[in-house]
Amino acid sequence: MRLQDKTAVITGGAQGIGGGIARRFAAEGANVMIADINEAAASETIQAVEAGGGQAQFFPTDVSDAAQVEQLFEAALAAFGRLDILVNNAGLVHGPDAVCHFLEMPVEMWHKLISINLNGHFYCARQAARIMAKQGNGGCIINMSSGGATRAHRQMVAYDTTKGGIEAFTRALALDLAPWQIRVNALVPGAIAVESRTPVGKESSVQPRDVIPLARLGTTAEVSGAALYLASTDAAYVTGHILFIDGGLTAQLRSPAVDAWPDPDILSRI
Repeated sequence: MRLQDKTAVITGGAQGIGGGIARRFAAEGANVMIADINEAAASETIQAVEAGGGQAQFFPTDVSDAAQVEQLFEAALAAFGRLDILVNNAGLVHGPDAVCHFLEMPVEMWHKLISINLNGHFYCARQAARIMAKQGNGGCIINMSSGGATRAHRQMVAYDTTKGGIEAFTRALALDLAPWQIRVNALVPGAIAVESRTPVGKESSVQPRDVIPLARLGTTAEVSGAALYLASTDAAYVTGHILFIDGGLTAQLRSPAVDAWPDPDILSRI
């Protein structure tokens, strides 16, 4: 029960990585407010939380709308009386609305990703930080980045731009909020197996072993474990940090398919 009596707002918390974090935080004792646009999926997550003895509520929120974000945090305070953790998980990720060659990219696509991925992080963090600072007992903000912040995807200029901005935002915000003991960090999930994952390019035709050093997709439980660490007192001296949960994907220079794997007989020779 590492988050006993804490309150967490989790955007994009209805399913996928956000849903996994919501379930894990609730299992660790947190009161969870799920903010999402998918009420049906949120209802399923809340049922799972309550079945495990946890507490969770849902508030419909489009994070690109500053007024809706303000209402979200008012609802969280009304429901639970305090705010300790924000997980900025909502965002537009891989899919037809995020993949387009730069030469053909409509202006509307650029603005849509900036509005959801970058403005949404700003709106939520601003509301959360003001509440936490006034409470006077610190807090934790966890932003959600991507390998695209440091390694470029093809045909995803707008998406990668927003993720690079999120990491810069994380570092700058960590400094501004440090005097109030509000810690700000970011998670960088790699290829994670979730319900709505959409393959990009020829991704579906290759095996995880061909591109990921640990040779498999990650799980939502592994991402939620990292989020739990950052939200807990175990990370009380960690701020401005970018934590990768990607099976070594970002660390590598070349994909395993063209690199040198260990000889299977190596153990017999040492």
